[in-house]
Amino acid sequence: MNVVVVSDEPVLAAMIRRPLEPLGYRVTAVATAAELEARLAELAPRAALLPRRLPDRELAAAVAALRAAPAAGAPPIAAIVVGTASADRKLAHAVDADGFLRVPFSDAEVLDVLGATTRARKLIVLADDSPLIHRHTVPILEDEGYEVVSAADGAEALELVRGRAPDLVITDVEMPRLDGYGLCKALKADAATAHLPVLICSTLGEAADLERGFDAGADDYLVKPVLPEELTTRVRALVAGSLPASRERILVVDDSPAQRHYVADCLARQGFEITTAENGKVALERAQQVRPALIVSDYEMPVMSGFELVHALRRDPELRQVPVIMLTARDSKRDMAQMRAAGASAYLVKPFAQDKCVAMVERTLAERRLLAYKEASSLFISEGARKAAEQRAVAGELHAVRADEQVMSVMFSDLVGFTPMSQALSPREVIELLNDYFDVMCPIVAAHGGDIDKFIGDAIMAVYPPLRDAPPPPVRAVRAALAMQAEMPAFNAGRPVQLKMRIGINTGPLVRGDLGSRFVRRDYTVIGDTVNQANRYETRCPHGGVLVSQSTYDALRDALGDGVVARAVPGLELKGVAEPVTGWVIEALPPAPGESP
Repeated sequence: MNVVVVSDEPVLAAMIRRPLEPLGYRVTAVATAAELEARLAELAPRAALLPRRLPDRELAAAVAALRAAPAAGAPPIAAIVVGTASADRKLAHAVDADGFLRVPFSDAEVLDVLGATTRARKLIVLADDSPLIHRHTVPILEDEGYEVVSAADGAEALELVRGRAPDLVITDVEMPRLDGYGLCKALKADAATAHLPVLICSTLGEAADLERGFDAGADDYLVKPVLPEELTTRVRALVAGSLPASRERILVVDDSPAQRHYVADCLARQGFEITTAENGKVALERAQQVRPALIVSDYEMPVMSGFELVHALRRDPELRQVPVIMLTARDSKRDMAQMRAAGASAYLVKPFAQDKCVAMVERTLAERRLLAYKEASSLFISEGARKAAEQRAVAGELHAVRADEQVMSVMFSDLVGFTPMSQALSPREVIELLNDYFDVMCPIVAAHGGDIDKFIGDAIMAVYPPLRDAPPPPVRAVRAALAMQAEMPAFNAGRPVQLKMRIGINTGPLVRGDLGSRFVRRDYTVIGDTVNQANRYETRCPHGGVLVSQSTYDALRDALGDGVVARAVPGLELKGVAEPVTGWVIEALPPAPGESP
């Protein structure tokens, strides 16, 4: 195979020749991209290594020329960018290069990037001692366009990896000679294969098994039996992650240059963007500038220690949520407790292997992503739906459908005449007005123990379930409704658009549970006649009022006695109800305990 190095620095070509020429590669150095283009027919390279800064043209133009160069039927020329920083890696990805070689590099890394980028298909090593697994899994992966080589155990897989430079390893755990954990550790301990993603696929599915797998250096873990769609999705993500793509930014802090390089190097090989600092004071300044996703910090440093750094981060509103992994030689229970009390998310006791550091970082970031997802999702789904989803996940009943009959109060609030009013506003103005309105009203609903089931245009639908050590649902719902109406004058003050609100409340039996597709999407909601009638009471409510059903009024009187101030509205005709009913406009309730009259 012919390889061309584009550089006017002889040292780069010499470093590339060192591992390649003993293996039969022919390596030629040219000074410029123009020279390479002029000699393409003569050199017929299979790969070209280009520095990110070429003396005569833009990198993107040079890569594009290589893309168009091969004659019909010849394999395309692999373009490999040589650079030193994460920004160079991003550039390589942006210009659609086939690979990235980070300086400084080892001989093994040259062979690895060259083997991976000149291969027509991504190569996967599948290690499992079950012939049945190979017969089942290999066709699935081959149908997705991957080349697969099989190994009967970890030792054979290790030999294949070192000889074939694959893009991914999939391994079972329980195998003869070398098990999956041992294979994982061996790969992550070798600088030539530490970057290689490993997917453990095993019948061992207990929490301790998964923890042991990630501690060994696994990048992902699947529990058998595995659906083909899930396998190919995970494989696709891991193979894509092995390409020179950018991941989260990590700040590495240590006063020892050697230790700083040791940690930064192993994390950079995993695709993370790395920023470094030599002490806590510099780290705090850098963190304020770059907003890292994670900080890995030494404990004992001059100027500002890791302990003091964590304290400073927790006092900064913009940085207090950034997780910190502490590196320390102290391993007493007192030291561990002190670090946890300070706010450290995890710790590594020195000395530690690079794979242990990578596993800890991956786990801490995964926990942070999960927490961020839960915090973000809480804004889009109701509290009841969130709790129901967590219960399903814990019980392992994701596809189960649950429906419970309960007695609750249901509230509907709606803005009077908002649709014609909004026609005079731009779409952005409508959204901003509604969001301002919801920002005032929704906290009131939540403060009284209500769960916002959904928004229907400008309407709020909320349910009030029974809560331990709290007033009955009708009392909480009506107190919330009166507080919402009381906030309207302040909300309308100074606004060109003056809003008026109606609120209807009904109390009775309903069904709360899953509604929708078992496999695609469903809502956790309430249905039944109680819900429908709550909506009907809202439509008949006077502007600015709170209209409740007879059942709600009776419950208020039972709980609060004669202190309920209300006006009867007899003869209400509600859609879907055969006979006229009596509603009650609630004007005041006796103060709650601790409230002034």
